[in-house]
Amino acid sequence: MKINSFRLLIVLAVLCYMWGGLLLPHIYAEAPIVVGTSAIQSAVKDLCGTQTELAVVVPPDLCPGHFDLKPGDVEKFINAKLIILHTWQKDLPAIKSLLRGTNPPGEKVVYIQLEGGWLVPKNYIVGLEKVGEALVKSGLLTEEDYKKQLEKRKTEISHFEQQVLTNIHKSHPETITVISSIFQSDFVSWLGFKVVATFPRAEEVNLSLWGELLNKGKIEKIKIVIENLQSGEIELVKRLASELQAQSVVLSGFPYTCPTCNSWEASVQNNIDILLKTIKNIH
Repeated sequence: MKINSFRLLIVLAVLCYMWGGLLLPHIYAEAPIVVGTSAIQSAVKDLCGTQTELAVVVPPDLCPGHFDLKPGDVEKFINAKLIILHTWQKDLPAIKSLLRGTNPPGEKVVYIQLEGGWLVPKNYIVGLEKVGEALVKSGLLTEEDYKKQLEKRKTEISHFEQQVLTNIHKSHPETITVISSIFQSDFVSWLGFKVVATFPRAEEVNLSLWGELLNKGKIEKIKIVIENLQSGEIELVKRLASELQAQSVVLSGFPYTCPTCNSWEASVQNNIDILLKTIKNIH
């Protein structure tokens, strides 16, 4: 009786494993995948499942160009099955140091080039495609699983986009003039806001540009000044907003930066909620 029960448990375990494999795409890596930022992390998890083992080089709330290397980063690069970075990370001193120190084989390192922010739907879909192609080429995801999951996510993202645009357009963002961080201009333009000027990182803002921003802001009667969380110009933005008697907000350029931002959609929605709250304050 005990033997038969034991055999039954084995059969049930095998069936559960088989059904799990059929229902969910899965990664075939024996070691973690290293990704440059949480944007690529989100794409990998969307394609391979949330349980995929990943190591993220730059925490989502930090500036990707200014971060300190940790002792464990070297080990991550050495043990990685695949390293997926943004093309612009290639020239960052910290990344160059890691690659030079660990010297991974060329086929193990993939660079993803994407125009615009990863929290804009059309851009994120391109990111999914490029990340998926890298995973398939590396043998970490099957072509069948990739295509199936990509189509699923494209449908979900399309529905999500329709919903959020319908919702925010009730507030008539096209009538709201904003000055935005260059890293957020793509996102707020997608939502329909009227971006009349942009600014770079704080260290690149000189007196001449500051004067131009103030002049443009006054002429256009700016309502909101938008900062990028990862850029760190929050005090600068508050000062500019104060000079223009406008509202100031901080949006994230990457997913997973707030307690409830546990998915790409939730991360986008968090930015939108911040903007909607600000619009209410204006009116």
